Parts: sequence; structure tokens; C-alpha cells
Amino acid sequence: MSKRRIPAEELEPFARDIVAAYGASGEAAEQVAESLVAADLRGHRSHGTIRLPMLYRRMLDVDEIDPTATPEVVGEMGATAQVDGHKAFGQVVGRHAVDAATERAAEHGVAAVGVRNGAHLGRIGEWAERAADRGFVFAAWVNTGGLAPLVSIPGSGDRRIATNPLAFGTPSFGALDFPVVLDMATSQVAHGKVTKRAVEGEPLPEGWAVGEDGEYVTDASSYEEGEGAILPLGGLTSGYKGFGLAAMVELFAGMLGDSLVAGQDAEGVVNNAAAFVAIDPDRFASEEANRARVEAFAENIASADFPEEIPAGDAARGDRALLPGESEHRMRTEREAEGIPVAEETIDLFVDLAEALGVEETPASFE
Repeated sequence: MSKRRIPAEELEPFARDIVAAYGASGEAAEQVAESLVAADLRGHRSHGTIRLPMLYRRMLDVDEIDPTATPEVVGEMGATAQVDGHKAFGQVVGRHAVDAATERAAEHGVAAVGVRNGAHLGRIGEWAERAADRGFVFAAWVNTGGLAPLVSIPGSGDRRIATNPLAFGTPSFGALDFPVVLDMATSQVAHGKVTKRAVEGEPLPEGWAVGEDGEYVTDASSYEEGEGAILPLGGLTSGYKGFGLAAMVELFAGMLGDSLVAGQDAEGVVNNAAAFVAIDPDRFASEEANRARVEAFAENIASADFPEEIPAGDAARGDRALLPGESEHRMRTEREAEGIPVAEETIDLFVDLAEALGVEETPASFE
């Protein structure tokens, strides 16, 4: 499959122009473009600019994203608040919710913020990164508002729940060049990674999705057309663990976001609800003590033996364990210097979208 390296400084203005052409304000377009390209830079292209001609175009066409909406705090009491995104672009809603959480955690030491009508909140790890960069420990649980059933439950091939991501983040207190951030679906894989493979004509690895006959589904396009279901995290071996996590994410997000959960009547494509929690670690220990903890833990992981006889796993990037967030940090450094690899099929989608929206300027690298 042919790919080109597109500089981030070309891709971000293009994404901004596309979002503005959808009807967003200049500020909102800047925020959405920055978030999408940040995902591309970190190696999560499934949650990057490819969303513009795919999921977001579909949501905009049926009014499930309101590009003109402004998120607002609709309920607050002390250390708690609720943010109604009014179905604005999720990258705008996410910023608003992180601001609400960290402002209250700074005052109270801890804060819990529910999010409703978040449309699609994008790469959830971004919100953990933003909170950690401000010095807070952070956790997020996100559901789809009862929509986007894509994942099976143990012993079934039916699509019953969403990929229900969760994220955790902590500052590294100067011990590392990046915050420690875990961002993961509670299914075998995020749906965006399946969509990306369908667009680029790549098969699904065995173990990602299963059909009603118990056989693995490996055709990404067939999955997108309704065949099979993504397995819960742990697959056919220990999927009950992923399902358990998904169940708790579903309910945390639904309760704090005062939103629908899987099994309740809902209409649409996706409408993220979320629970965000921010904690000020300085209330519990000194920065120096926490820096020592991060340094010791990082050294403990790095000093392990990694013999060739023990594989890191089929989906691992490299042959040894990295701290959560370390792979993204390395990828960002590489792609800022060398550009973001974009498949020819995806470039074609971008060009078609630009023509449809009347966006005349496209990156020179698309030519």
C-alpha cells in the first residue's frame, strides 16, 4: 500500500479549512484541526484527520454534530460539574470539560465532571495529556450514549456494546519528557482502526472480530458492512475481563453524564457521554517524592531482560515494553521531523471532500 509523508504544518491548515467549511467558527476549527493532527502525529491515525471524510461527514449530514454549538456548564456544586456539549465537535467539548475539571481540582483538590452530548470526543488520551500537562492526575470513562453497538459480549457474536474507551494520565514531574498516559478501548481494538483498514484495503488480524459461526472476521470492509462483531478486550481467551471493564465504563459515563446507556432506546450514530475525574497530586505528596516514584518505576521497566524467545505480542510496536505514552512521544518526535504517513486512498478521500465543500487550497503534498 502506497503512502506519502504529509508535513503536519500542511495537514493542520487543510483540516482547519475543512472544519470551517462545515460551518464551525475559526476558533472551533483551529481546535478540531489541532486535535486531529495531534492524533496523527502520535500514531493514532484512526482518530485523526481520517475522521473528517468518514465519521464526521456522516454525523454532520444527519445533524449529529452541530458545528456552531458552544459547550456549557449546566450544573455545578463544589467539586462537581456537568458539561453539556450540545453536540459541538467533540474536540471542542473535550477541552471545555478538561477546563472544568482542572479548575475545580485546583480549588478543591479533586473534581468530577460529567459530559453529555459530546458528539465524538476524539482521542480520549488527549484529555488525559492536557490534564497531566497542567499537573493533575486524571481518569476518563466514555460511552456512546447507547449508540454504536460494535462489540460482542463473552459467548455471543451479537453486537451489544460500544468500544467504551477509558484513559488515565499522570504528570511525570520532570522525570520523563512526556506524561504517563494510558488510552485504550475496552474491546480488542478501537473501531476507528477497523475503519482505517477498510479505507486502506488492509485485512483485520485474526482475533479482532468474530462472526456468528465462531470464526474470525478478517475482511475490514465486510465488518464495516455489518459482518461479525469486535471482541471484548481479551478476545476468546479472557474477554470477560474486557466486558467487565466495558460495563463499568458504560455505567460511569451514563450516570455522571446523565445520558443513555446500551439497551436504552437511542437514535443516531454516536453521542459520547463521559465521566472525567481530576486530582491534584500535590495534596497527597511532594513533587520531589512523585518524581522519584516515576523515575524508579521507569527504570524498573527499562532494566528488565527482553529475550528474543518471548514476543512482545503481535500488536506491539517494537520488541520491548514501553511506558504508557512513551510510544506516542517517540512517534510524535519522528513524524514532526519526517511527516505523517497517509495512504493514497485517504488522500483521495480528502481531495473529494475538499471539492464537495468548496475548499480550494489543498496541501502541496497531495499533488
